[in-house]
Amino acid sequence: MKRFIKKIILFAFICLAPLTLVQVIVSYRIRDRILYGSDNLDQTSNINADLVFLGSSRCCSHFDPAFFDTNFHLKSANIGVDGHSELAMAIIRFKNYLSKNKAPKFVIINFDPLCDAGSFTNTTNLFEKPWYARYAFMPGKNNLPFVNYFKFDAVEKYVPLYALCKYKILKDCFTITEPTAQAKFGYNRHDEPWDTIDNPISSIGKKSFINSSSEKSTASMLDSLNRLCLENHSKLLCIQTPMYKAVWDSAAFVQTRKICSDLNIPYIDANASAIGNDIENFYNVFHMNTNGVRKMNTILAADSTLTSFLD
Repeated sequence: MKRFIKKIILFAFICLAPLTLVQVIVSYRIRDRILYGSDNLDQTSNINADLVFLGSSRCCSHFDPAFFDTNFHLKSANIGVDGHSELAMAIIRFKNYLSKNKAPKFVIINFDPLCDAGSFTNTTNLFEKPWYARYAFMPGKNNLPFVNYFKFDAVEKYVPLYALCKYKILKDCFTITEPTAQAKFGYNRHDEPWDTIDNPISSIGKKSFINSSSEKSTASMLDSLNRLCLENHSKLLCIQTPMYKAVWDSAAFVQTRKICSDLNIPYIDANASAIGNDIENFYNVFHMNTNGVRKMNTILAADSTLTSFLD
């Protein structure tokens, strides 16, 4: 029996040794690289920014650190997570950042009717989970909450190369040669106009807006984020960035403003009709292109709430 066990151990070692070696090589190759966009947990270490942006793809696409750095003389970092409007994700991402950086003076989150509370342990939104398979194997303490959020299992955590192969990103780990647009520009820049044939105008997205049944849990999670900021001596500001007029819902936007008011969190509604009514400012109903971002930045530059907040 002992001989059999020894053979099993030897066989396992022979199989795992080359896999482990390749895993180490891959990990070394991508350690300073961003493969897809917001898979930047380790790449945003030791930034020590004055201002950090949180949120979903609307954060990634709408908040250009270069604008804030130039106009307010700050060092900014955009750590939005594409496809995840859950405030639980924003908290997890911010905690990950705090574990690798000094706490920022200011935090801005894109807070709008698309946001909801989410869950730290039982999320139903696993959008772009393959992007984060790079962190699944033997995750460090700092990245473990992120890995658990995306529900990577024990095999994916402890068998080398398994997660990379399962989610089909191993090839990308070897072929990457240039940083992504998000890495270059500090946000997910979109210069393209709206292709309404490929992406027709629709109001269906309003079905995901905050409602009376979700308002309480959303407010509670936003309060948790605010408390986390206060614990780290960071000030939190919520900004509602523009959406195209097809999804305008005044009642929903009033709810987000009320939540911030009740929690005593400063709030800016940058959803100006001059931007939201013009299709030239967007590449889909929820996201502005650079034309829209420039117009929003003009509004923000003159906004007294923002200038006072960043003073």
